[in-house]
Amino acid sequence: MEEKNEEEKRKAVEESAESEFTQKSRYRCEQFNTTKLEDRVTFHCNTKKEYTVEQNSLNTKARVKLKEYLYKINPENLALALEAVKELEFDKENATFDLNDDNTIKKIVNFSQIKEKWELFKPKLAASEFYRQVEKINSKAAEDIIKGGAIEFENESNLRKTYDKSLLYHVLFNDYNAHKKRIKNPILKFTSQIFVNIPVELELQHSIIKEDDYFVEYRTVGKLLREKIDNSILEDQYNQFYKPIIEYSFSEYNYDYRVRRMFDKQKGSIVNASVLIKEEVKNNYQNITQFDLKQIDY
Repeated sequence: MEEKNEEEKRKAVEESAESEFTQKSRYRCEQFNTTKLEDRVTFHCNTKKEYTVEQNSLNTKARVKLKEYLYKINPENLALALEAVKELEFDKENATFDLNDDNTIKKIVNFSQIKEKWELFKPKLAASEFYRQVEKINSKAAEDIIKGGAIEFENESNLRKTYDKSLLYHVLFNDYNAHKKRIKNPILKFTSQIFVNIPVELELQHSIIKEDDYFVEYRTVGKLLREKIDNSILEDQYNQFYKPIIEYSFSEYNYDYRVRRMFDKQKGSIVNASVLIKEEVKNNYQNITQFDLKQIDY
């Protein structure tokens, strides 16, 4: 009898939690990552994902679940790495969050479950063809793959940073409301993808492109804070890593960051969005990310 009461209590708690998430959306996202040496494409990856995103009426909680994950990559031999961690991607992107007042992620509610799934996944990763191939070439590099996963999944703060960088979460859970009066523009901080251990800072400017009774379109543009970057360090790294291949000298470092979001006032959710991120050494080397999100029928 006591066991039955406990089971009923558990179900009641689950049903109560389920009823919190009254705002439900389904999104499809497509992301293109391209690397260019001069004008020649040397790397290209096309990723498509479908998610369900649920939020409570107060917008203080959100639940995200990855439903589909598809990709094409060139060079094709790099697909082995993506395939090796595909299962983990579904585990990681089945997350419940507490949100701050500014719509950013405050806490990963089910962090312990995600961490446990990582622990269960580690032996599978170590047994994968990708891991075995890396281990044959460089055993330390193989160990670093596991260590990198431990850094990401065994610390909530680090995992939260991973979500912040992932573009679905970056688009949906961010302080993008251009109606808000700010004393000064927010600063976005991250690490360069082209150079090693180089911090980059962008000053974000939010604006309203257009608005009517039903929709409002927000735009966010990032201005590179050049005074925060030591060009001599960039040039040294460029000469070490890129000049032997490209041959042309270091020119100018640029970072382009643009986000557009269409917000449905009636539904209280983003219905479509696009992101363009381009990091480059002008005329020589480019990393380009194009991300598109659209809401579909739930």
